[in-house]
Amino acid sequence: MRKNKYFMFLLIIVFLTLLLWVIVNLVTKAKNPVPPAQVVASELTPVEQVRISPANILSVVQLGELFTVKGTGVSESTLSLYRDGEKNILATALVNEEGEWELEFKALDVAGEFVARLLMVLPNGQQIRSDQSLVFVQQRLFPENEGETFTTSGNDGQNKTLILLSAPGSNSRVLQTPFVSLPGKKGFVLEAVDYDNSGGVIFSGLSVQMGKVRIYANGNFVGESSVNSSGRWNLIFGNVMPMGRYDIGVELVYTVKSDTDESEVEDFIPLRLPFSRMPPILGSDDNNPEIIVEYLKDRIQVGQALYGGGYQFTVIYSPQALIDIVEL
Repeated sequence: MRKNKYFMFLLIIVFLTLLLWVIVNLVTKAKNPVPPAQVVASELTPVEQVRISPANILSVVQLGELFTVKGTGVSESTLSLYRDGEKNILATALVNEEGEWELEFKALDVAGEFVARLLMVLPNGQQIRSDQSLVFVQQRLFPENEGETFTTSGNDGQNKTLILLSAPGSNSRVLQTPFVSLPGKKGFVLEAVDYDNSGGVIFSGLSVQMGKVRIYANGNFVGESSVNSSGRWNLIFGNVMPMGRYDIGVELVYTVKSDTDESEVEDFIPLRLPFSRMPPILGSDDNNPEIIVEYLKDRIQVGQALYGGGYQFTVIYSPQALIDIVEL
């Protein structure tokens, strides 16, 4: 009996000691809470750091010789816009507390054709490169005999630089065109045609009308998509654009009310333009240029080197490229 009482006494002491330890810990945590905001980037695990999104470009505006680039990123990070494989830094900026940044550079400092890319350095020193790239093609490089075609895109009389926003596997956005406008009719516009060495292609554009968009290559039906709620459309196809010169067709199919009754009927806005693929660029990556530009009478073709090899080509058309379609 005496041994049992002694054993019970020890269990009670152990229990009370554990209970007291738990109470002390709870009180300490309540007095000294650690808010989530105190967890800094350097304390993140490698998996958590990978989830951080790269800096994103939202807009580029040209005012005379000055270019202003705006976008989003990780707050308190340092951002650099560079060219020539990080050899030349065009501008730097600090991402503010709202995750926004803005930087500026002058065209006089970067005359010519070039590709600019973003590098974001987090507060912990981690570097994150953006998949996006900006392509700049100065208007003063355009052939003089094409003066009527390469006209200003604004009413202020200033020269306009071609500015493309691109990313591998995505359609290019024409942030600024050197032409009067992009090719289109009745609010249905072809913005750009992107393709690669294999013939994979992305058609993209805008439309004020909702409807279906059909694509034709050399008179043959390629595929169909729809205008989304933001008024944009794009179609991605693999290995459908052969070498050679031929026409491409882009057609919007939408519904309107009949003139004779209240029923809905289909209407069409067809666009037809000339197309020719640039020859595939072969050879080692070290010997290939970062950017090549082909100037044609009614369009510009830009090829830019991709990380890991290969090129992405983009065609930007003048309204003069539209081929008249005879309606029967």
